[in-house]
Amino acid sequence: MPTYKLCYFNIRGYAEMCRLLFAEAGVEYEDIRYTREEWPEHKPEMLFGQMPVLFVDGEQIAHSRAIVRYLAREFKLDGGNSLNAAKCDMWGEVLYEAFSKISFSEEDEAKKVQLMASVFKEHIHPKLYKYEKIIKENGGTYLLGEKISGIDIVMFSTLDVLNDYLPDGKILEQHPTLKILVEEVKKRPGIAKWLKERPAAEY
Repeated sequence: MPTYKLCYFNIRGYAEMCRLLFAEAGVEYEDIRYTREEWPEHKPEMLFGQMPVLFVDGEQIAHSRAIVRYLAREFKLDGGNSLNAAKCDMWGEVLYEAFSKISFSEEDEAKKVQLMASVFKEHIHPKLYKYEKIIKENGGTYLLGEKISGIDIVMFSTLDVLNDYLPDGKILEQHPTLKILVEEVKKRPGIAKWLKERPAAEY
């Protein structure tokens, strides 16, 4: 078994989906969380000067999406065959694209509410409705049916962050099928343990 070290800030963000994959697989790793003050010292150590970065026996894998795909393959959460793995990659890319429309740095509350309303109407909700349709068509709780895969954990992580970021925290009320997925992922033993014990952190 390789040794793993995941480096990021003390926020959930793009690293949390990686942490959740480790939790689901029950695999140990070092969860390194740099402060903003510490980051300049460690930035030169990172291959592309950014995080998250996963060290695998000292070798670096940069970029959250590459890390997620690697861990999904390693932990047998990639759908079981190349076609399912490609579907998971496709669904993940669409979700990342929608997620990237959100401005987490906006400090003006009135402007933030206006921007969020626009992003959710034009990008987030339309994509989530499509995911619900896929789940229903596949006849299970998860995107590929009854068996969980990495994309379900990515979906959970994304909705977990969004739900806490939104002023009313009610994104799932409009998406009952995804609400069921989220509740089922929460019940997974390793993930339930992680959610209970994980360090306090902002989105």
